[in-house]
Amino acid sequence: MLGTEVYLEDQFGKDPQVKYLRKVFAGIERKQNELLERIGVAPTDYRLKRVREAALKHFEKAWMLAGRRGAVEAEDEIGDLYILCFAKVLSGNRINVSGEFLPSNSKISDVVKEVFK
Repeated sequence: MLGTEVYLEDQFGKDPQVKYLRKVFAGIERKQNELLERIGVAPTDYRLKRVREAALKHFEKAWMLAGRRGAVEAEDEIGDLYILCFAKVLSGNRINVSGEFLPSNSKISDVVKEVFK
């Protein structure tokens, strides 16, 4: 059984879609850590669990909407979309995020505004 598990794991990791999503989510994690550092919030802050859960729910909706509209064309823009959702949820939890730390992409911002209505 162990040999089969390793084989399946290797095959899964070679899938182009899996590679793409891993790259996207690694970029999201990097951007999230950079933002937290800039606003002075420790990645281990107890408030972040619920913030991340809420941000993910909004991000999933925003990503689908942005995809339909052609608002995200590059992997980096997907990370920006998440960061805008994350920042919006942070603000709702009394953790202010200065606009200077946020991506400025009007197409993505419009999608996030719509999702948070």
